[in-house]
Amino acid sequence: MTRWQFDNKMTQMLQGVVGKRFLSFERDTSVEGQSYCTARLNFDDISILLKNEEEEIATFEDDVVPYEEAAKFTCSISDPNQPFASGLDGVAVKKHIVDELVMSVAIASDTIQCIDHGVNIIIDMALIIRTENHTYIFSKSHVWFDEVISINIDRNIDDICPLLSDLNLWNNDGAWNVTVKRTVRNL
Repeated sequence: MTRWQFDNKMTQMLQGVVGKRFLSFERDTSVEGQSYCTARLNFDDISILLKNEEEEIATFEDDVVPYEEAAKFTCSISDPNQPFASGLDGVAVKKHIVDELVMSVAIASDTIQCIDHGVNIIIDMALIIRTENHTYIFSKSHVWFDEVISINIDRNIDDICPLLSDLNLWNNDGAWNVTVKRTVRNL
């Protein structure tokens, strides 16, 4: 099983924002509703840098290409007193004010399996923050190397990241028998 997921420390950090105020999020201004590779989430007493960047990850049961560059979600503590920097040189950043109480945090994960070709991957596709007023979704593309973070408010995760897109990406133009399953786990 290949896991492109937040690790336990990151998951605990994200779980720790439940009950705090989600003050704002910051992103670059290259494309509305997106940020390239990085976004910052600001809460009462912690700022979290969310990244979706490529790293070398073990792929499938493939002796020819045992590793692949794939974008993976990670997060870390960020100093709110330091300016947020875009993942793109020379691109301005924008702060979106939220100021809402966090009711829950969830992670949407997709499991892609094709036993005949050694594909057995779990990918964290989205961070979902539900507040007293809205649902904020920070998601990645179904294309494994895409480093963009999409930012949506009050939308359904299945509309943003349709499972059919995952299926079409992984089934080798219909030649492989692939299953894709999504789970959303509350932290």
